Amino acid sequence: MIYIKKVILENFQSHKYTEIEFDKYLNVIVGPSDHGKTAIIRGIKWALFNEPSGDYFIREGETECSVTIFFSNNTKIKRYRSKSKNYYYICDNEGNETVLEGFGTKLPEEVIEKTSIKKILLDSNVSNAINIGEQLEGPFLLSETTSTRANAIGRLVGVHIIDDALRDTLRDINKLRGKKRIYEETLEKLNEELKEYDYLDKLQLVSKKLTVIKEKIREKQNKLDNLSRRQEELNKINKDILLYKKFLSKLEELDRISEIEKELGVKIKSFSYIANRYERINEIKKSIEKDKLILRSLMNIEKIEKSYKIISNKEKRLLKLIELYSTNNYIKEKVLENKYILYKLKDISVIEKNIVIIEENCKKLNSVVALKNKIDKVNKSLSIGKVYIEKLSIIEPLFNLKNSIEEKYKLLENLLTIKTKYEHINNAYTDTHKKLTKIQNNIKNLLRQYEDILNNLEVCPVCYSSIDKNSIKNIINSLNS
Repeated sequence: MIYIKKVILENFQSHKYTEIEFDKYLNVIVGPSDHGKTAIIRGIKWALFNEPSGDYFIREGETECSVTIFFSNNTKIKRYRSKSKNYYYICDNEGNETVLEGFGTKLPEEVIEKTSIKKILLDSNVSNAINIGEQLEGPFLLSETTSTRANAIGRLVGVHIIDDALRDTLRDINKLRGKKRIYEETLEKLNEELKEYDYLDKLQLVSKKLTVIKEKIREKQNKLDNLSRRQEELNKINKDILLYKKFLSKLEELDRISEIEKELGVKIKSFSYIANRYERINEIKKSIEKDKLILRSLMNIEKIEKSYKIISNKEKRLLKLIELYSTNNYIKEKVLENKYILYKLKDISVIEKNIVIIEENCKKLNSVVALKNKIDKVNKSLSIGKVYIEKLSIIEPLFNLKNSIEEKYKLLENLLTIKTKYEHINNAYTDTHKKLTKIQNNIKNLLRQYEDILNNLEVCPVCYSSIDKNSIKNIINSLNS
């Protein structure tokens, strides 16, 4: 069986450095009040269970704390905490060390494996460290509620597994029943909705019949429309008849005139028919005369066609002759031009010889001109060189002056760079000085507030021990320094 042999507390609450050895069996920590008994229990729980979280238990005026626990199997666990670091150091019985970090508020599994000490779940939400008891803590399970005690006894026996299984199965059964009920309701709704559509087959036959009836209705509607139009026309005719009857009633004495009018209408129709026929006969006569003229003109059409062919052939020959004539004139002109050119070029051999002589003379002349230009340039450079030689008699003092000017210029550049750097540093110094004054003022205000709080509490917030004004001033002075 593994048990705790020794515990070392460093800078943990009121303990600067405390080393405690434990017995194999029962261990009880006894002492006067406010001497760090609870801090020892809290340090052991902090190392074993990673509780409590935070860094408020670091001793006042220190920046780090640690709790080291030595076990009977030569295993060592060290819990370390500072403002910026949070570590577990595990050293097994063979001296192999493991460093754990980044675990947050959870307890690493490696610590549980090495110590075999963990909290016991009394309920699903309540846990208890049965190996460690704090001050004024009641007996195991007696201080808990009846439901927690029942759940804890059930967990000790193993009944909680059955309870969890029953709870899960009941929850699953309730879910399945709910789903079944929902599915049955949806199935009934769907069946009821499908019953509403049982008439669709009959409705399809009815729709076919209705399409036939619809076509018949359309035909009847067309007939009805025609009849309605005819009815409207008939109504209009009846209205006209009524109007005419009114006029006829007024014109009964004009029966004779109407008969004469009818006779005149018949005669006018016959006259117009005869006039149209007469005009048609005149048009036919005119067309006959035109056709006769065309036939007379077309009596010799075969001769005209032959003459047209002969004329077209002669026209083609004429066009060719015109082209030949134009080419002949062009050739004659070119022949005359060539004869004139040949006349002009009869002495060309003499001219070519003269050209060769002239080119040679030109080359010689160009070489002579180039030599003259070179001579002029050399003379100019000699004169310029003489002038420079006369001016360079004072080069040495100028050279020394140039070197001194360059050195002074470099010194001036260095001074300017140093000046700019000094200005930047001075600005940064003023800014940092202002910031530091602000920070110091804030620190003084916070220290005053902290001093007021401590004066009001008169209790150390870390170890919960009573403190007086002198100790408060010492704490404030240590923080201020």
